[in-house]
Amino acid sequence: MDGRVNVTLAVMVIIFTLISFVVGLTVIGEVMSFAYNNQGAYVSLYAGSGYYVTILIISFINMIFQFIVLKEWMDVLNRNILNTQSMISTIRTEDLSVKSEIEAASLELKNAMIKGWPFWGYMISYILGILFIFEMGIAMFFEILAFVFLLIYLYHIFSTSSSIYKTKSRLYSYLRNMKGLPNVQDMLQITQRNIFLVVVFTIITAGIYWLYLIVKLSMEINEYVKNDEITRTKLT
Repeated sequence: MDGRVNVTLAVMVIIFTLISFVVGLTVIGEVMSFAYNNQGAYVSLYAGSGYYVTILIISFINMIFQFIVLKEWMDVLNRNILNTQSMISTIRTEDLSVKSEIEAASLELKNAMIKGWPFWGYMISYILGILFIFEMGIAMFFEILAFVFLLIYLYHIFSTSSSIYKTKSRLYSYLRNMKGLPNVQDMLQITQRNIFLVVVFTIITAGIYWLYLIVKLSMEINEYVKNDEITRTKLT
């Protein structure tokens, strides 16, 4: 089995983000109310302290959920690649063209494996940005660094999903013909996305597109691996 991305956690990211937003609006309302009544800044902050703690707790939980989902994207796709390599390594044929295709596909799949360093760079930078939140310059540096690592990570996810689709579509076509299985279903394709457009859509939607992407891509990966597991079973 290739495993699955936890879509429930992806949905929880949206829910916790919305809760954090609502609580944040409540904090602003509390502060403005006390300021309007001339209670002073310190009283305003004290009055909203419970909300601040709530936001911090919700944000921390949300951060953990998001880290888990993003890592599962990599883990599931990499496991799918490894399981495919394992499957084709058991295929025995005297057809030189098929042999050559299997060797080429195995190498392409190996090269498509998602490297973990962008994810870990993103996670560590993100956490350091939070730890240094009261040091504006340092916090901003780590936030920018986290954003860069995230873009690199997303690029790897998108490029790998595209590469394995092209490689396995070609490979499976050879294997279907070799085994005389013309009715084996075609592969599902994970939607091809442009990293630049993802950033643009996220900005113009104030982050809503990013929340959509977390759930949508998680579902697409799960559908892809489910379909691929069935296809691999028929081809072995």
